[in-house]
Amino acid sequence: MKTMETTNKTQNLSKYELPELGQKGLFRRCFYKPTQSPVSKKEYFYAADDFTALSSALAHSRFDQMQKLHRQSDGNVKLVVLRSKDGKFAAAQVFRYQPFEFFPESEITVIKEDEIAAFNEALGK
Repeated sequence: MKTMETTNKTQNLSKYELPELGQKGLFRRCFYKPTQSPVSKKEYFYAADDFTALSSALAHSRFDQMQKLHRQSDGNVKLVVLRSKDGKFAAAQVFRYQPFEFFPESEITVIKEDEIAAFNEALGK
């Protein structure tokens, strides 16, 4: 059973590039299409040496492993997370800082609805 969906890593979650998402209004507010629920973005930062562990935990739905990593106020690794207000949608992507900006270093992972609670718990929503 597939536990999550992924896209290629040339897509950038920070730009809301997913077919499940829509944008509306003057300020292009993002929403989850099936439920019309607003979507918000949050970024979490980690040390460079946590990149492999974070990427692996996300790719294999091992959200309990993500809890063991220490977040920082700023770092070379960034986890971008999109979540719908109604809790029916979540997606994440790992970025790595290279001179002057963060670049996607993992595929976008769309978390299955039955795993969203565990994902949110791991991030301390």
